[in-house]
Amino acid sequence: MGSEAETRQLVDAITGAWRTRLICEGIRAGLIDRLDAQPRTAGEMAGELDLHPETTLRILRALAALGLCHHQGGDVFTASTSGERLRGDRPDSLRGMALLWGDRIWSSLETIGETLRTGEPGRGNGDFGGMHADPAASDAFNRAMAEQSRAIAQALVRTLDFSGYRQVIDLGGGYGAVLAEILRANPDLHGQIYDLAAIGEGALRYLDEAGVGARAAFVGGSFFESVPAGGDCLVIKYILHDWPDADCRHILANCRAALAPGASAIIVERIVADRITPQDESVMRTDLVMMPISGRERTLAEFHTLLRESGFTPGVAHPLIDGCWAIESRAS
Repeated sequence: MGSEAETRQLVDAITGAWRTRLICEGIRAGLIDRLDAQPRTAGEMAGELDLHPETTLRILRALAALGLCHHQGGDVFTASTSGERLRGDRPDSLRGMALLWGDRIWSSLETIGETLRTGEPGRGNGDFGGMHADPAASDAFNRAMAEQSRAIAQALVRTLDFSGYRQVIDLGGGYGAVLAEILRANPDLHGQIYDLAAIGEGALRYLDEAGVGARAAFVGGSFFESVPAGGDCLVIKYILHDWPDADCRHILANCRAALAPGASAIIVERIVADRITPQDESVMRTDLVMMPISGRERTLAEFHTLLRESGFTPGVAHPLIDGCWAIESRAS
């Protein structure tokens, strides 16, 4: 017989989907934004949001069980510190990530069984262009990426010295969370985001809000066609894991064509360990998310192979946070 602790852990893993669904619907319904430091009743919030009162009470109780609000007894609730991070007006918000997991990722994970049987992706190649044609979907995706990128970017600038570069290009950089942190830490540096043209307005707004707009530019385009020249450092964060090896080689070859010999390319990705343990959960979770779109997480040796095949000399790999690494390389 398994131990009580082991059973609890297994049940938690089996039933974990309820948290994703609850958090997403709590945000969508507006409950997270209605919670306040001052006590509020479930009935008041239900009336303001045109929700069913009894169901609202049950949802708020469930949110309280996750620590996302405080239950004061009866039908009275107040905001919690962690729940406030799901509001849209917080600089450290994780709202976009919660909505992404409750919508796009939730539906894509339903195709894993098909991929397991056939080896074929269940949702094409990710359709990033199609997604960015929908302004709401594009904004949700890029906000989620920015939210996830901030802490990684802060670890990146603590780990690597960017002061010797003149111009950093953030490849597929979305709204520019990584570039913003690099420029904030290096006041003499200039930078550029290269991503699909549809997100340019949002990216420039984000960079202005971050206080680095005067030293940052946005260039629209596809890294499958070309990469802008003129940079002496390319940052490639969470791009290669979206694509199979052949596409990665194509992307990296375009990067190499844009760089002078000796220029830097810094790959920021999660790295699959040679032997997986429960401490690798975040890496394998992301690998599972990549599966339906033909992407994958890779070992360090696999990244080195891709770099060498594409005209780069791999250098030192630096651990950052949460299974992420920065792999330095130089254009050969």
